[in-house]
Amino acid sequence: MKKLLFICLLLCSATFSFAQEYKYHPIFIYNFSKYIEWPSDKASQDFVISVVGNNTAYREMLGIMEKKKTIQNRNLVVKKCENLSEVGQSDVVFVTKYEKVNASDITAKLQRKGTLVITEHDNMAQNGSHINFIITEDSKIGFELNSSSAESAGLKVSNSLAGLAKKTY
Repeated sequence: MKKLLFICLLLCSATFSFAQEYKYHPIFIYNFSKYIEWPSDKASQDFVISVVGNNTAYREMLGIMEKKKTIQNRNLVVKKCENLSEVGQSDVVFVTKYEKVNASDITAKLQRKGTLVITEHDNMAQNGSHINFIITEDSKIGFELNSSSAESAGLKVSNSLAGLAKKTY
């Protein structure tokens, strides 16, 4: 009986941990978007955030959309993509760690003008993404920033955002 109870508690805590995993990512992504200067030719279009690879991350991002509704005076739209080829014309692409990608996938499929690429894969900021989520030494969510890669995509990252990055490339 104790063994069964232990297994149930373990499963419940794992489920809770998994459900909480993406609780803060949408807040970060929303705030990143406010500290980036976007190309002016997109000003009259919807602001599209595409989430690739995890349903929980997508649902959490929808929650932010329902509360905030706009980013930089543009209507906020959140889109769920099963893979990188479905992304289309997005302002932000968040590739979760559950989507198997490598640096060449990021550069070949997502490096386009006006698209901020956010990942959470080891060494991805060094190799093509603009922002990469990391877990800091004190077990908190942090991020790395590749400002030169972002500039190549036509995005200007504010000094305020750059100053908060744990690492900058």
